[in-house]
Amino acid sequence: MEKSILINLVYPAIILPVIWLVVDKSQNNWRKNIGLFSIYFFLYQIVLLAPSYVAWLRIDRLDWNWSGKVLAILFSLGFYYKFKNHFSQHLFIKIRPQLHLKSNLIILFIVSVIALVEGILFYNQGWDTETILFQLTLPGIDEEIAYRGIMLGLFASITRNKVTLGKFAIHNPSIWICGILFGLIHALKFKDGMNLNFDLLYFTKTFILGTIWSYMTLKAKSILLPILSHNLSNSLANLVGMLK
Repeated sequence: MEKSILINLVYPAIILPVIWLVVDKSQNNWRKNIGLFSIYFFLYQIVLLAPSYVAWLRIDRLDWNWSGKVLAILFSLGFYYKFKNHFSQHLFIKIRPQLHLKSNLIILFIVSVIALVEGILFYNQGWDTETILFQLTLPGIDEEIAYRGIMLGLFASITRNKVTLGKFAIHNPSIWICGILFGLIHALKFKDGMNLNFDLLYFTKTFILGTIWSYMTLKAKSILLPILSHNLSNSLANLVGMLK
């Protein structure tokens, strides 16, 4: 439990200085949104991991964290509807996306290629029906509501549209912030006691995907397509690993 609490303080500690650099301080609510992000992120992680520490929340005979994901989804939806006035125009938790067929097809192709390569190179397991069913459903719903529906919405409401670093211009920095955070929570973990372990390859993969899904969300103004793409990525990689 102590490790979970500590690592979930480390992630915001890394990302908050980045947010500070790109935040639009002319926005009256920028401090509130940063505070809401910090509170939400910490509580979300605790809810997600609750079945690991509370026995009656666990579902016996199942390997994956089904109950934690369901609890996290319910918590996220409750948070969103309680504080949606802080999201300005960036209300992404809706099921009617603005369709951009060409860009969506390109993104789905890229995501599918990444999943295929990952499945071929890194996955090697026998058939597991529970894994396929889980990866087809809950991870995409839970994580897209959390990272794109809530965190991206909070970030996009207070960050500048463009940040210039020397000769380089970064458009929509909220996309990159969300991608970095998504990469960190997958790649930075405690290992062998209190030693932090950073998996650069895993960070690169999840950063790229997190950034792609953040872009897709802003473009479509909905998390529906990122949810579908996310679950496609997870399930395809596992399926390839089981069938190769």
